Order: sequence, then structure tokens, then C-alpha cells
Amino acid sequence: MWGWFIVVFAAVWLLQIWMTKAQLKNYHETIRKLSRRPSGYLGVGIQKQKLGIGAIAILVIDETGTIVESQLMRGVTVFSRFEPFTKYIGLPLDAVKAVLGEEPVDLAFKMAIEKIESQMNEKTNLAV
Repeated sequence: MWGWFIVVFAAVWLLQIWMTKAQLKNYHETIRKLSRRPSGYLGVGIQKQKLGIGAIAILVIDETGTIVESQLMRGVTVFSRFEPFTKYIGLPLDAVKAVLGEEPVDLAFKMAIEKIESQMNEKTNLAV
């Protein structure tokens, strides 16, 4: 009895490791694809929930501060994958920042925007 339990437990554990590796591969491929732009900024925001649905948002803006690409991963399992999130494409960063609330997806986008603003400030400080 215990032997089968251990075998099933080990199989499920190995399956989880394999699926986590697949999810990480998807994350890295998405970041690589979005970072190939010749100019602009990329920001990643992560909102983890202890219980509930977490979210990872990736934003790409051009030099004028307009969002040109956006991807979102949300879910509670290793089956979650990035999907295009077109709601904010074409909008200026400040306009998006003004409408974000406190939901996990919004908090992930807020973090991505903060990372982009930090990069922009660093570039401005280096230019001075």
C-alpha cells in the first residue's frame, strides 16, 4: 500500500517539476521576444497571492512613452501561459497608470510601470 503511495507521490512531484520548467521556458522566451525591439523600455511586474490568482505583466513602451506591446500571465497552476493583453496598447503610460486599481492584474501592471519609469529616470540621469 505505502509503496504505491510513494510511487504516485514521486510521479506527481516529477510532473510538477517538469511543468514548472516548461512554464519558466515560456517566461524566458516571452521576455526574449519582447526585448528584441531596437528602442524603448521593457518592464515586468509580478503580483503573487498567497491564496488566489497571481499575475505577471510585461509591458513594452516606445521612446515617447506609448505602450506598444503587452503580455499577461495569470493563474494558480503551472498550466498558465502568457497571452497578449491589448487593452492598454496605444495608450500613454500615465493614462494607464491613472486607471489601475488594486486587483492582482492591476498591481502587476503598476509594478511593470514602476520598473519602466525607473529605467527612464536612470537614462535621464546618465544623460545629464
